Amino acid sequence: MHQRDMERFAFLHLCGQRDREILAGTERMTFEDFDRLAYITDFLGFEQINLEIWNQFSPQFSGQFQAIERILEENCRDMEFRVYEDDLRLYDGWLAQFCADAPDKESQEYLAEVMNLLIEERNEKMAGQAEEPEKE
Repeated sequence: MHQRDMERFAFLHLCGQRDREILAGTERMTFEDFDRLAYITDFLGFEQINLEIWNQFSPQFSGQFQAIERILEENCRDMEFRVYEDDLRLYDGWLAQFCADAPDKESQEYLAEVMNLLIEERNEKMAGQAEEPEKE
């Protein structure tokens, strides 16, 4: 079994029914679904399924990507990219919902434990970056 197949099996086992239907193509994927699933698979370290989601679904959102690119080019030329608290609340909400949507109690508890550890690591890393002096 290849890494991609193992990741797909694990992710599909852990995700909720609607996400399985979206990934199987029986439910329509929205841009928010795409953003959410891409974030969750990246956060959990499922690189192969993340790439598969990008390859399979990103072409249908090319208009949204172009609009975002135009906004960034027009408004953010001199801005530094940072993750803000509102972004973290959104991402953490996606992670919590992903845990809640897991198919059984055991999977929900496992995911909650793993995600809490990963969130702690992310927050420690971000705190360390915030303490670094600005480079000029």
